[in-house]
Amino acid sequence: MNDASRRIERQDIQPAGDTQRNIDSAIIPSSFWLGELKIEVEYDRNLVNNRQIIGEARFGEQRIILDPSAAPLQTLEQSFLHELTHWIFFIMGEEEFRNNERIVDLFAHFLYQARVSARHDSLEDVNFREYEE
Repeated sequence: MNDASRRIERQDIQPAGDTQRNIDSAIIPSSFWLGELKIEVEYDRNLVNNRQIIGEARFGEQRIILDPSAAPLQTLEQSFLHELTHWIFFIMGEEEFRNNERIVDLFAHFLYQARVSARHDSLEDVNFREYEE
């Protein structure tokens, strides 16, 4: 999470949102449960300016912090999944994976790809006999 390769430089970027709490995303929730913990998702419009990062998992505070002013929605959603992946490894007690930015980033990118490319058949189109054994 303190990997310098993940730091970004401020450029003219179309922000994902204009308010602290209103991000129109089917991927980024306002909160979620992971294990026995409720994790809040909050926004800090100064995260990039102050720390040169778009997102951060704050384990002691049970939060994910994102900066919606610094990136387009797609990047913000990927950053959310990146921080969620840190949280999953944290809950699992997998410190080696939690601190491995390469693994976390790859895992989060595959999650994002699966989520945005998913297609859903209507129940009428599903052949349930294929699933019976």
